[in-house]
Amino acid sequence: MNLKKLDYFVTLVDAGNFSHAAEQLYITQPALSWNIKDLESSLKTELLVRSASGIELTETGSILYDG
Repeated sequence: MNLKKLDYFVTLVDAGNFSHAAEQLYITQPALSWNIKDLESSLKTELLVRSASGIELTETGSILYDG
């Protein structure tokens, strides 16, 4: 697991959507999306439910975020 990807995940959850998080991280939205998918792949679980209105944490995502 990559600490940068964990930082991206936390920033995304705090921002509430990919566009705002990408702006805060100074990366593109597709790059952020790819990094989150890669993090989920390495953990072998989904961390987020994506929708047009934003994101919602799965139970696993909530555990990872809250520590």
